[in-house]
Amino acid sequence: MLKAFYCSLRLSGMLGVIGVVLLSLPLVHSNAVEAEKITSPIPLKTFDEDVAQSRRQMRAYCAIAQELMIDKAPDPAKQEAAVKYLKEAQVLWGAVRQKYQDNPPVEYSCDTKFKARLAEISEAIDDMLFHLEAGRAKRSFQACGFACGLFVSMHEENGLVYALDRLFHLRKVIKSAGEVNKNAGFSSMEKMLPDLLQKRDSVFIAPCPWPDDAKKCQEYVTALKNLSAELDNLALAINKGDNKETSEILNGLLDLCNTVYGLAL
Repeated sequence: MLKAFYCSLRLSGMLGVIGVVLLSLPLVHSNAVEAEKITSPIPLKTFDEDVAQSRRQMRAYCAIAQELMIDKAPDPAKQEAAVKYLKEAQVLWGAVRQKYQDNPPVEYSCDTKFKARLAEISEAIDDMLFHLEAGRAKRSFQACGFACGLFVSMHEENGLVYALDRLFHLRKVIKSAGEVNKNAGFSSMEKMLPDLLQKRDSVFIAPCPWPDDAKKCQEYVTALKNLSAELDNLALAINKGDNKETSEILNGLLDLCNTVYGLAL
């Protein structure tokens, strides 16, 4: 908190000094352009949308990569489609790095790792493509999960709250609950219920991903309510000790969560 306060004061002071200096300079076009860059930082909303464009291509690739992991035989057409999405994501992410790495939104102005974060995400995309082209769909998909985690940490470590990030955490626990139920049994899985419900509640208190689009926001909220209702049903089934119903609900939760995740992006 003190660091954030210091950064805020420092930024305000810098902008004030810069403003005075610029007023004293001749009205040369190049100086005016530079002053505009300094006094009018790129809005966070613009940065987020540029980032989202690359992430949407990554998500399209991830959906295919999951299918490739399940397929018993290689599918060149699917692999080619996934590679295409990844290469588009690479180009879009390269544009993000070039545009923002030395000129981040003010919300990231005190993040000393900002430039390195963008580079690390770029490396993760490269890893996805490298393993995908080599026919290692599972390894490629794991790199995708790592990249998603990098986006989440970039936001959370700078005090930014996004529904997509909280859905990332919820989806992770849903996946783990399904695996625990399958491998360790009902009694081990039921201990995860409080964490599942807490992660669900944290999504509800995050802002709608589409504040300026009423239709998209409503679609997102409706899907989130459906997911939430099934989590409530899971809690009731666990409370009854109904192993069969619990397993059936768990098997469908991930698809519901992926639907909400897609609507959030």
